[in-house]
Amino acid sequence: KPRAEYDQTTGRLKRLAYDANRNGRNDAVSIMDGTRIDRIELDLDENGKVDRWDFYREDRTLDKVGLSRLNDGVMDSQAYYGADGPLQRIEAATGRDARYDRVEFNEAGALVRSEEDANGDGRPEKWDTYRPNPGARAGEPAYAIASSAFDDEGMGKPQRRFVYGAKGTIERVETD
Repeated sequence: KPRAEYDQTTGRLKRLAYDANRNGRNDAVSIMDGTRIDRIELDLDENGKVDRWDFYREDRTLDKVGLSRLNDGVMDSQAYYGADGPLQRIEAATGRDARYDRVEFNEAGALVRSEEDANGDGRPEKWDTYRPNPGARAGEPAYAIASSAFDDEGMGKPQRRFVYGAKGTIERVETD
């Protein structure tokens, strides 16, 4: 049975714990404001640490999903969704330090580009673009890299770019 907690001052529902797989351990917790869900925290492997956070907008649509890629309770990536449902971007803290230094952008359900800020100055130094990979076999990504651009001088714009051919080999190098 779900276990409810209420705000002592307002009497409104603030937390609802639930055993989703019915094994006697609560593995899902909804953080509430009355009947509105603010977020849901999931411990999918039941190690006592949150693996996934689902955040909701005021209109009750999914806003973003936070993930702990190592299942240790540290949110190190976030997937943002449009109001109409599709995935728009994923932000990752590759150093697991709460600094989201890689962003992947999606359109129509496919990865189209990414940016990386490896030096932590708030500006990307690397930009990748992707194209559909129609020949992808099972287990392979549905996209292939089309180009990579690099800011070698910290100017906030790329000075060199690699353009890749259909088989992933470098077709040409462009410099500025």
